[in-house]
This record gives sequence, structure tokens and C-alpha cells, in this order.
Amino acid sequence: MKYKLSALSLALIPALANASVEINTPSQPAYKHDSVIVVYKEGSTASKRRSVRDLVLAKISDINNDEVDDKYKNILNGRMANYKLDKISVKDALNKIRQDSAVLYAEPDYIVTASAMPDDSSFAELWGMHNTGQTGGVDDADIDAPEAWDISTGSRDVVVGVIDTGVDHSHPDLAANAWVNLDEIAGDGIDNDGNGYIDDVHGINAITDAGDPMDDNGHGTHVSGTIGASGNNALGVVGVNHEVSIAGCKFLDASGSGSSSDAIKCIDYMVNLKNNGVNLRILNNSWGGGGFSQALSDAITSSEQADILFVAAAGNSAMDNDVNDSYPSGYSHESVLSIASTTSSDTMSSFSQWGLTTVDMGAPGSAILSTIPGGGYDSFSGTSMATPHVAGAAALVLSVNPDLTTSELKALLMNSGDDNAALTGKTVTGKRLNVYNALLEADPTPGFKLSVTPANVSLTAGETATYSFDVGSIAQWEGEVALTLTGSLDGAVLSTSTVIPGESFQVTVPTTADTQWGDYAFTVTATSGELVKAKTLGLYVNPQGLNDFTYSNDVPAAIPDNAADGITSVITIADELTIFDSSTFLNISHTYIGDLVVTLTSPTGTQATLHNKAGGSADDINQSFDSSAFNGELTKGDWTLKLVDTYAEDTGTLNNWSVSFSALGDVGPAAPVADFDFAVNHLAVNFTDTSYDANDDIVSWSWNFGDANSSVAQNPIHTYAQSGTYDVSLTTTDSEGQMDIKTMSVSVSDVDIELAVKRAYKSRLGNLRVDITWQGSPADMVDIFRNGEKIDTVENIGIYRDREHRITGSQFVYKICDASSACSNEVTVNFE
Repeated sequence: MKYKLSALSLALIPALANASVEINTPSQPAYKHDSVIVVYKEGSTASKRRSVRDLVLAKISDINNDEVDDKYKNILNGRMANYKLDKISVKDALNKIRQDSAVLYAEPDYIVTASAMPDDSSFAELWGMHNTGQTGGVDDADIDAPEAWDISTGSRDVVVGVIDTGVDHSHPDLAANAWVNLDEIAGDGIDNDGNGYIDDVHGINAITDAGDPMDDNGHGTHVSGTIGASGNNALGVVGVNHEVSIAGCKFLDASGSGSSSDAIKCIDYMVNLKNNGVNLRILNNSWGGGGFSQALSDAITSSEQADILFVAAAGNSAMDNDVNDSYPSGYSHESVLSIASTTSSDTMSSFSQWGLTTVDMGAPGSAILSTIPGGGYDSFSGTSMATPHVAGAAALVLSVNPDLTTSELKALLMNSGDDNAALTGKTVTGKRLNVYNALLEADPTPGFKLSVTPANVSLTAGETATYSFDVGSIAQWEGEVALTLTGSLDGAVLSTSTVIPGESFQVTVPTTADTQWGDYAFTVTATSGELVKAKTLGLYVNPQGLNDFTYSNDVPAAIPDNAADGITSVITIADELTIFDSSTFLNISHTYIGDLVVTLTSPTGTQATLHNKAGGSADDINQSFDSSAFNGELTKGDWTLKLVDTYAEDTGTLNNWSVSFSALGDVGPAAPVADFDFAVNHLAVNFTDTSYDANDDIVSWSWNFGDANSSVAQNPIHTYAQSGTYDVSLTTTDSEGQMDIKTMSVSVSDVDIELAVKRAYKSRLGNLRVDITWQGSPADMVDIFRNGEKIDTVENIGIYRDREHRITGSQFVYKICDASSACSNEVTVNFE
């Protein structure tokens, strides 16, 4: 058995992936100055945990108000928490926390950094996959990928988690292999799967708690390309897997730096996916730094218990990890696989760290070509580039033998490598990765595999669901497969009864207008001799005649600070509709929305929690919250919204709210709600009616433009005679004669301001400089707007320089406005 050193020294060992240089080791590890990580003892009650937090006036993410940090609920059974500090130093906080009897340990939040045959157009440059001496190296320095691809090119059923700077899942060479969260509806602004992240279709950003791991650095996208850039697409490069699913978690920022607390959040997210049925078996960790972290160690324990292989970069400081501890590759877990870097000459890279007991094996890591954000390609060097070769190989092995345990998978990868003189005596195995040997030792049973898209369908009665299957071969199996279909709804059919590998087939499920609404399930069973595989399909049928009905309350109400009773706001509905789905829109002005709990209670007493102390220190809520809690109930009666502020020193107002139902039934007479939008072009204004009526029976529109002119068109265009601000009103009338009026101020100007970009620059560190120029405004002062927000008011000299440090994003839209109510054209600056 192999043992790793488990040193407790606090040495910062950065592992920068895009440079093959030695990096000096600071004497003390860096850490965040507003954050600590705390682990409670077993049996600690919620009240004891709250008492510990109160010692340092810390805040955590706690939707359920149960003193379990929601970002770490899958680690140590919820006993870990990330304290956010704003009133005490880290040193003082740790001194207080560590003295409490409910605390097992507390530590700083350390800062870590990023550790860079097919017809694909640049395949010849991938010496690590197939070396023919193209880089001046030796032919046998590669991992024998083409030979391995004769056995398997991968499977999207295997998911690899990339914990890094993010992943450009829109890259043409990665998009097909980007993992898709089937329990999330893209773009609806709702946490459909209830895991705490909105629209996490391809992964998350742990820094911002957003549901998009888009890469703004390049490192994580480069890593992902080595794992699984699409194969045989006549484009760019190819990964170790032609087909795989890559789930991203961004915890390193645009500069390649991040915190251990966010790394732990990524691990928690990935463990949660695994525990909820996602076949996530491998984590790629091409990063390092910080001191020994018990919290990070415990997080890796949780991933190990979930049967996930933790592949980690050894580091790039050209030193012995047995003597100088390097993390996370140096943690003593059996699931950690630590990787050194090799060259095209099959020597150890000059920058690579090593360790006879702490570094397991090597893989190609010098001058590795792979994907970068924006659809491009670049060559990076580092143990960061070696690590994804091994993570990709692990995924390829699991595509042919998915029953391997993590310990079996690790041992197989280590034992099947090629003996390497440069690694002998410096790594545990003395071997460099050979994925072909790994597949041979995986001893795949020849057979077939099934993949289906989509696996779940939602439709309206009368429509037809279609599921498309692809049949693949394992180990060049060539038999015939018999198909059968069973299900809970009559009429479902297979497009064929037999298939062979390489063919496709479909399952179609027709429904009628009379099909009962609800859930249905179907199972496709594929059989060939003793080989039997099955796929389960889901179908949800909505009834015909569903319509959306919206009811609102526009009466503002102040939210009392730190008051258990909070406030309530009621919408009384007279219509008796059967509910199939609901969405509640909240417009709340409030500082620190992490203090708020918002619930909605139906007339029958069913309660749904819409917002529970989420969002951290962000201000204001202006979004919709979906809930299926009321499905099947009737709308008639009082719907009660309750808001409670749970912490002192914050104030706010419920401005308005509304609830929309997807429902069956008829509504009684209701007054229309008048509303409109407008777009100004100098003196001309385009008005757009956005009025709403529950009965959808608005019959007339009456506009007063505020200058003695009017119109009865629904969407009029009006040109004013002179500059000024006018009160415009719209009166709507429905078929029952009920009316409503909406009035807004509209400013127009005959001033024509022309805006242009003179120069624009953005560094890799996010430092922005944009010079804009304009002419045509007679005003003394002008307002500068960037991406819709006013950033400055300056003297009108016709030029402005926008400077900003460490700004995020790649597109910036500018305009200027002056006191005459005139605004310029918008100009857009894009940085690829």
C-alpha cells in the first residue's frame, strides 16, 4: 500500500498552469481577510452554532434558518460553515471561535491559484496524444490515445467535474460535451432543481453563486479541452475522450486566484450532483496553494465517500513534495491521484514537482495545445495540463467498465502506465500515463451502450413526445440488439424492434386531448443474449386549455427590521381556477437580502418558501419564484405573502408583488391594468402597449401625449414639436366597460449627440481603459452611462476616459445624456 505524507505545515505552494517556471515559496500562506471556515463538533445544536456565529457577528448562507451552511450541506453532514466577517479580523475571530466548546476546528480561508488520427484540424500538434516526433521528442512519449480509441472514444454517461477558472461551454469544440443539468430549465431565472443555484445548466460560479461557470481566464477551458474536446468534427483539437460530459465549477477568478472556501463549495456542488443520480466520477483539480486545510481535507473525504476520484496537479515549483508539502495534491486520501508533468522527450518537465511518496505518476504537460475561451486554441505548460490527461483517461476507462470503484480506477491508471526513467525514484509508480494499456486492463466486456436525448419531456395533451436513441459499441462488439418498450400510457411505439451499434432509433408517445394530465414513465429494454440494458424515459402531460392568470398587489409596505412577525400582504382572488403551476414576482427594496425570509400561503394553508436568506450581502429582490407546491389546488380565496427580516441593521420595502398561475378555468369580469413602454428618438417616440387583462378583452386604447395631441391606436408613434418633458397617459377599456389609466413622464429633445469610441483596452487582469468622444450637446455637464448604469457626471469637454480595475465581463455599452434630456447613440466595446 502507498502512504502519503500528511504534514501540517502552512506553506503556500502555488501551481500556476500557464507558465513552466519555478515559483518561490512564501513563508506564510495567503488567506482571505473577511472569511473563516468553521467545523462544529458532532451533536452541536442549532442554538449552539448560532451562539458561535454571534461571537464574531458572522453571516452564513442559510436558507432554512437551521444553522446549516447551504453551500456545504453535503460535507460532514452539514457541520461545516463559511463565516463571512465584516466587524472583526480573521485573527481575532479565530481566537474567539476556537475557544467555544461547540467548535471542532476553525481555520483561515486560504487563497489558491491555477496550476494550461481523428480529422480534427490540429490533431498533429497533440504530441501528448500521438507523438510522431513532431516536436523533436521521442515517439513513445505519448499516452497511446489512437490505440485506445479503437476500443472506446468515450461516453457522455460519464461526467467529469472541472474545478477551475470555469469552462467556456459555448466553445465549438466543447459545446457538444458540456454537461447539461436535465433538472434545470435554462434561462427561466428559477432554481428548478432546488439545489440553491439558479439556471445551473452546465455548472456554477462558486465566487458569485451564479448558475454559469463561464471562464474569464482561459485555464479551465484549456483543461477541459484536454479532457474532452469533441473528436472527428474537423475542428481544432481532440480530447482524451471524443464524448464525455464536462461539468464546470468556477472558483478561480479572472486572475487565476481563488479561496479554499469556494473550492470547498465546488466540491460540495459536485458531491450533491453525485448523490442525486448524476454519474459524476472524476474531479479535475489543476490548481494548488495555501497551507494544509482541514476543511478542504474534510471536503475531499466527502468526495471520496461519494466514490469520486480526485485528480490533482503536483505543482510547478520544481521541488520535492515529500519535503515541501503541496496541496491539494498532497492530501493523504486514497482517492487523491497526484500528477507530475512530462515532456515530448519523455523526461520530467523542468518545472514539475515530484515526490516519491506524494506524487503518483506523470502525464504529458509541456507545450500542450488545447481550447481557450472564445473559440480559440493555445499552448500552455504545467502540471495543470498533465492532470486533465489523467482525468480524461479515467473517464475513458469508465466508459468501458463503469463498475470500477474509485480505488480500483486509481490503481488501474497507476499500474498500467509506461515505465519512465525520469519518474522512477521520484514518483510512487515511476510511470507515465498510457491510456491504451489502461483500457486493456479495464477488461471491458464487449457489448453495446445506449444514449437518449431527451430523457424527459413535458407537453400539452394532444402533442407527441419523441425520444431519440443512439446505439454504441463497447470493445468493437458487433451483435444485434432486440428492443422492447413498456410504459404507463398506451400508444407508445418503437421505430424498430432490432438495431446494431452505430444505428439510431426513436420512441414516440402520442397523446390525445383526453389524455389525463400527470406523470408517465416508459422503459426501453435492450437485449442481446445475456447482455441486458435499460433506459427509463419520463413524460409529463399538461391538460389542454391551460392559460396564464396574473393577480397583483401594488400597495407598498415597509419591512420592519429584525422583527419576527414581519409583515403580510394579501391578494384576494375571486376566480376558481385549478392550478398546474405558479410563479410569484417580488419587487423588494432591501439592504442585505440574506436577512429576508419570504413565504406565500394559499387559501387552503399550503405554504411555499420563495426566498430564505439567500443572496448574501446583495441588495434588492426583483425576480420571479416558481413553485409547484400549490398544484391541484383552487385559486379562490386569500393568498398571503409574508416577509420577515431576521437580522438587525437592515431596512427595506415591499414595493409590489404578483402571482401568476398556469391554470384551468374561467375568470370573472376583471378590470384591465394599463401599462406601456416607450422608446425615444430625438422628438419622435414609439409607444408600446403592455396592458394586461385577466379576461384578455381590452377593446380600446386612448392616449394623451401631454401636448394637446391624442391617439386611439394601440401602439402609436408620436412626434413632439419641441424639446421638453411631457406627462403621457394611456387609458384602456375592456368589453365590460371597465377602465384603467397609466401616466408616465416622457422627455424628448431635438439635440443630436453623436458618440464614438476612440480607443479601448482591457488587460488579462481585467484592467479597463476606454476613451469615448462625442459632439452635439450644448450642455455644461453630461452623464456617462456604462451598461445601463450611470458611472459619472463630468464637464462637457467632448471626451471621457473610463478606467476600472479588475472589471468582469467582455462587452461594455456606453452612452451619454445631458440636461436637455437628450441622449446619444449607444456604442459597444467588445473584448474577446
